[in-house]
Amino acid sequence: MAVWGANDEIFGPAGARAFQRDLPDAEIHLIESGRFALESHLEEIAGYIRDFLARVTA
Repeated sequence: MAVWGANDEIFGPAGARAFQRDLPDAEIHLIESGRFALESHLEEIAGYIRDFLARVTA
């Protein structure tokens, strides 16, 4: 799983899509954020992480 800032100017969305090319089952979430997504979208990202871990560790 990757949660990625859709507006990240250093590592843009193409980087997330590259993961999906290498790992077709990869789960990609592009959020409306820039480089420091955890600072501005912590709760949203934590939700994706919690959901992912609940599904893959069950």
